Amino acid sequence: MSLTGSKRRASGGHIDRSRPISFTWNGKKMQGFEGDSLASALIANGVGIVGRSFKYHRPRGFMALGAEDPNAMVSVRDAHGYTPSIRAGQMPLAEGMEVRSVTGWPSASFDIGALAGLGKPFFGAGFYYKTMMWPNWSWFEPIVRRATGFGRPDGSKESRAAQHQYQAVDVLVVGAGPAGLAAAQGLIGSGLSVLVAEQEQRPGGSLLWEEAEIDGKPGIAWAQDIAKEIKATPGMQILTSTLVAAAYDTNIFTLVQSVIDARGIAAERHITLHAKQVILASGAVERPLLFADNDRPGVMLAGAVRRLIRDYGVAPCKQLVVKTSNDSGWLTAFAAQDAGIKVVAILDTRPRAEAVHLAQAEALGIPVVFEAAITAMKAGRQLRGLTVSTPSGVRKFACDGLAVAGGWTPLIHLACHRGAKPVWNDALQMFTVPELPQGWQASGGVTGCTSLTEALGQSLQAAAKSSQRQAKATPLVKAPAFGGVSLIRRPSGVPANKVWIDHQNDVKLSDVEIAVRENYVSVEHLKRYTTLGMGTDQGRTSNVNGLAMLAHLTGREISEVGITTFRPMVSAIRMGTIAGGHEGDLIAPRRYLPADAVHRRLGADFEDFGWQRPDWYHRPDASDRDTAVALEMAAVRSDVGIFDGSSLGKVEVTGPDAAAFLARFYVSDMATLKPGSVRYSVMLNEEGVIYDDGVVACLGPNHYLAGPTSGHAEAVAAHFERWRQTEWPSSRVAVGNVTSNWCSIAVAGPRARHILAVLNPDFDISPAAFKHMQVREGSWQGIPLRVARVSFTGELQFEISVPSRYAEALYETLLKGDAAGAPRAIGMEAWLRLRLEKGYIHLGSDTNGRTGPTEVGMAALVAKRQDDFIGKRSLTLPFALSDEREQLVGLVAVSGKIEAGARVLAPGCTAPPCKTEGYVTSGCDSPTLGHPIGLALIERGFARQGEEVTLYSNGRTSRARITSPVFYDPENERLRQ
Repeated sequence: MSLTGSKRRASGGHIDRSRPISFTWNGKKMQGFEGDSLASALIANGVGIVGRSFKYHRPRGFMALGAEDPNAMVSVRDAHGYTPSIRAGQMPLAEGMEVRSVTGWPSASFDIGALAGLGKPFFGAGFYYKTMMWPNWSWFEPIVRRATGFGRPDGSKESRAAQHQYQAVDVLVVGAGPAGLAAAQGLIGSGLSVLVAEQEQRPGGSLLWEEAEIDGKPGIAWAQDIAKEIKATPGMQILTSTLVAAAYDTNIFTLVQSVIDARGIAAERHITLHAKQVILASGAVERPLLFADNDRPGVMLAGAVRRLIRDYGVAPCKQLVVKTSNDSGWLTAFAAQDAGIKVVAILDTRPRAEAVHLAQAEALGIPVVFEAAITAMKAGRQLRGLTVSTPSGVRKFACDGLAVAGGWTPLIHLACHRGAKPVWNDALQMFTVPELPQGWQASGGVTGCTSLTEALGQSLQAAAKSSQRQAKATPLVKAPAFGGVSLIRRPSGVPANKVWIDHQNDVKLSDVEIAVRENYVSVEHLKRYTTLGMGTDQGRTSNVNGLAMLAHLTGREISEVGITTFRPMVSAIRMGTIAGGHEGDLIAPRRYLPADAVHRRLGADFEDFGWQRPDWYHRPDASDRDTAVALEMAAVRSDVGIFDGSSLGKVEVTGPDAAAFLARFYVSDMATLKPGSVRYSVMLNEEGVIYDDGVVACLGPNHYLAGPTSGHAEAVAAHFERWRQTEWPSSRVAVGNVTSNWCSIAVAGPRARHILAVLNPDFDISPAAFKHMQVREGSWQGIPLRVARVSFTGELQFEISVPSRYAEALYETLLKGDAAGAPRAIGMEAWLRLRLEKGYIHLGSDTNGRTGPTEVGMAALVAKRQDDFIGKRSLTLPFALSDEREQLVGLVAVSGKIEAGARVLAPGCTAPPCKTEGYVTSGCDSPTLGHPIGLALIERGFARQGEEVTLYSNGRTSRARITSPVFYDPENERLRQ
């Protein structure tokens, strides 16, 4: 590390010197004060090198004090948890905080990786595209992956809370600087609900460190009074330490608020906010200048130097040179001189006539050089001096700090998220958004304004428009000028490979030149080819300078070059904050069947099938899985078994148009379904691919119950609702997902009717009165009861449903059986093998992203349907009609096993590599049939009945014969008993 001793001033700033805070930097103990940011505390302790650049591992110091700093990425561990990578300026200092650099080995101060700089002539823009493709990218990929990123996560569990909140307000004010506070003040008394969001810990913005007087008060006192007034007004609030991270359609915003205590960030709130109106007062960040060796530690933005001096009481150097292209840099020189820092010189790129603060500089005895260009810097770990070219010759200056001011970049990101188009303002040398989204207004620095009087006036006008009242009078302001920015120009007289544009990603002017020579003249192509603006600061300090150089090199104006696309998020957000409390089991909450306790008492061995479901049951006669599955299957085939199917989807569709609505989704015409009847079908997506399958029951006039698969219930319900809202909004239909409201227990086997009779339902269950594919509603001991006669096993089967709170009672009642004996509990594995014997498809196993209804044997059903349904047109396209498509067929083993996933080899092929013609979708040893069976998707499968094929799986081959997919009771005699 680079330590030059304490740089804390004896007085000044808004820190609380009576409350010292201890922390460590790379294991070394340091001290700051209450009110410090981590960046200000590190600088005050003399830390000069905070990290290393990405490509060449060049030493990097602090450039700025906020989200715009491309250099100061650190890892932080406080009492509440660990953050692997964050900008030091965004982290408030806390007691006991452990801070480490995240780049550089063995340290940021001495980094072996800096040897990469020796290859700088060979590592220009696009070198990886040209060199890492030969002989194989996979050789380089592990090295590149290890070299990328900032910081490494650890596995420790943190106590930092992550919360989700939802709010709605009439007006969102983004920013609590002078413009934002003035806008909020203008809304006081309007009766509107107002939220002011400020990412800093304190309201006031630049008034915390700039000299200003508003209505006779110091700027900071004015800001504090306005903030108190806002907080005291009902319906108005200021959220500090709150980043407005993203803006979406209909003025939905993502906000992230850090809840800070003395030990760090105790919690982070992910706030989803809806605002009717927006006042964007997000301000602007200062832009660096381009000159030789401009990436050296000790070079900082001029505004950041002013803030260190006046807000944090830190003197970042002893001898300061200011290089500026506008009035802002002069103000830094005056602040530094006032703080006891020797100002060696002001270097202004402009001619003498444009300097409005010249008289003050001369009165203070500060040397000034106009039309100056830095051509070389003397620096190692610390800046020691620089060489300047002037119209009168070359001059050298000794200094240990350089403040640069190259103009301003408005923070227009949120407006761009909503589709606003940035427009280049040549007079101001910046991109602004003159046309804002509907309901939006802007004020202050984000508009390009550099006058405090103008900023406050804009804010009060915006407030008046939002509240439909007359604007309040603009306060009387006394503040120095910030404007007068000169044009961004290519540095002259210095090699292009010494001018750094993107400090984090090591993008030089020479890289932009290479890109232009190779015809990458689009700004988006330039960004991706050179990585310009792709760092953690997202181009806040580099984009505009890079675009200006691209414009210069291609003979265009910056307005013609344009700007890259701004996308959410404005700044990085921890994934833990987005996830909220969803960690561990909560990242994908376990779902339990309503009768879960009963299954556990029965000795179930559970698997995660989206729900925690019994795979098989331990019993005295079945201590292993294979034995248990065989006995469970035998029980269904010869006697009776019960299976908990509560996870199966249940989506109620009601209303006068319900029948026609469902008919649009399913291949079968549900509009002809009569009350009391059930129909099986598949639904397709727009491409004609099977989206889901299941039965639909008509419970009564205008009342239907769709039964999607277990893992697809929520998706199907959302699918119905999306089409209802977006395509058929006038349909008189209501959709309700009641999957969790009802439990469903299936009773299957020759004695299924006898077990159903135990419930003594209040409807006739005789074969003549209750036929296959029918449904009945009634009651069981006063409890609502639904029974559907459907089968997934090929046996007589009833699916019995009651409200979920009665699941245990229903399951235990059925499990007791009748005088002839008790049913056997059936797990998922036996259930799936039973359906395989019957040839019923299992969605997702026996279908894929290409499978249509014709491929599973539903061609006649499709042809029968005359009216339209989703996906029908796609079934007429050449691809869907091709004879080469994979079709679902059965397989019977000739030799060896039939394993799911086995590839079907082309005729004449005995082992890979060779052409394959499909794959086995499901397979098992069938105890009922006495031999292995399976289902497979095979090219032209329907026409190849009786053909033998070779299967390959895990280095083994076997032989199988293609058959009908229905292996058991093809006449359906058993399920119709």
